[in-house]
Amino acid sequence: MRVPVDALLLNVDNRRFAAERTLMESKLGRSLDPENFEDDEISVISILLDAGCDVDGNLVKGTPSKDYEGLKSDWQRRKQASPLWIRPDGTVRNGNRRLAMLKRLRNDGITGTEWVEAIILNPGHPDNIDEHDLFEMEQREQLTEDFKVRYTDMNLLLTLRQAAIDSGIDWFDPESIKRVAGQLQEVAGGNQAYAAIQLRAIKYMDAYLEDAHAAGEYHKLLRQVERFRDIGKIMPWVEENYQDDATDMLQLMFAAVRAGNPHGDIRVIRKMFLEERGRYEHLQTQVAQDEKGWEETGTRGIADPDLPPESSGGEDDDADQEPPIQTPGYPQQQVRMRIKNAIDGYQASQLEVVDTLEQILSRLRILSSASERLMEALSGPRGGEAKKMLSNIIDWADDAREKY
Repeated sequence: MRVPVDALLLNVDNRRFAAERTLMESKLGRSLDPENFEDDEISVISILLDAGCDVDGNLVKGTPSKDYEGLKSDWQRRKQASPLWIRPDGTVRNGNRRLAMLKRLRNDGITGTEWVEAIILNPGHPDNIDEHDLFEMEQREQLTEDFKVRYTDMNLLLTLRQAAIDSGIDWFDPESIKRVAGQLQEVAGGNQAYAAIQLRAIKYMDAYLEDAHAAGEYHKLLRQVERFRDIGKIMPWVEENYQDDATDMLQLMFAAVRAGNPHGDIRVIRKMFLEERGRYEHLQTQVAQDEKGWEETGTRGIADPDLPPESSGGEDDDADQEPPIQTPGYPQQQVRMRIKNAIDGYQASQLEVVDTLEQILSRLRILSSASERLMEALSGPRGGEAKKMLSNIIDWADDAREKY
């Protein structure tokens, strides 16, 4: 049936932008209510269509994204290819971004945007369709359309999380995760193993947020999904084969996330655990010492992220370049470099001896040309640590002179 665009309501609870909306609401200090406040409708439209969104006064503003421009061009070329799905009260269930685009075009005075075709979902019995059914319907609809903005990684995970809970998942039972992954595989790329990876990523995001006293605040982990996918791949293997080491491994993984180490570093930590246990255990000890002061303060929580606009590559492609999670009082730079240095040592141990010597010489030359920086380090807050390492280098050189 044909319905007027002005009579339709944007769905503020739509899963496809839930994390971004929650972040903007946190910055505004209130919930968005587009049904009753025009400024809030403008803000929701911006969150749905724009890149680099941030709060400006009482509004959320951004710059039109490539997805929005593509959506607009598609509409101008084909008009409406498929109907919107709406509730009896006019709230859109599938087509939120298309409706946002039409409302923006109408606000800009563009004609031909007054009416749309819509399907009313069970007008007599709206509760007969549950969230899981709607999610599957939306996925099937997505496959039939030539152009539609996909879920971002975080919002897809949140949708899968709710579907998993509806399916009775036990997050602490590997067999339950496997069972639910089989049930949800059609809405996660048609692959049970991939669905299981997503569910385990959710499990460890929840554990991380609980550890940070920020349970349920998923918007604080925007653009961090790939790190938790890797943790979700590693930890079941550790729990199955090295149960006594699982707690310490998870804490080291969480330290890497807090410090902003890219997900590639998390993968190398697993290799280090397998191939150089002594180096791995030394890293654990060092990180625990670095975190000691922060732990003793009892400081927890995560600051709202300040996200730069995403590049056209998308969330996964830029995972290693994203800003780290901001944890108040955490020795972020120190832990990040501690992990980097341990990984550097591990990777150097895999080199030919001549290549290792070349790297050592190259770095010693850097110190020779930066004597002032070396003196500052020796007299700085970590001077004792620097003196000990310098002494170890001198002892090694003296020993090598005698041997070789």
